[in-house]
Amino acid sequence: MKKLSLIIGIILFASQMNFALDINNLKALGTTLVKFNKTTHDFGKVLKGAKDVNATFEYTNNSQEMVFITRVVKSCGCTEPEYSKEPLMPGQTAEFKVGYTTTDIMGVFNKKLTVFTNVSTDATIITIKGEVVTTIGEE
Repeated sequence: MKKLSLIIGIILFASQMNFALDINNLKALGTTLVKFNKTTHDFGKVLKGAKDVNATFEYTNNSQEMVFITRVVKSCGCTEPEYSKEPLMPGQTAEFKVGYTTTDIMGVFNKKLTVFTNVSTDATIITIKGEVVTTIGEE
């Protein structure tokens, strides 16, 4: 029984090492395990109180494992991320949406959201920026 437990332990350890080596090989080649099509969106000028101030970012699973977003850290309560909680299979693409509330803030904004996944210790920083104005013709 002890030998069987030892053999199973060695097999599990070896498979984990193989997975770690695959991830390291991808990183060495400059491949991102979760690739966003863009990480910044500039809204330009938006009206104070505007509805539907949203940006959409696409992300792709470049790993060999299922990917899911484990958490998102927002720099401000005025941003609201929306994303699927379902796993993303290798090669699949999904959307990460960010809504911005313009009701209480005037002037230039530059907000960041830090996105963490289950396949990497590296986080992706998503940035939205623009300027909230009272009229669009305002300089």
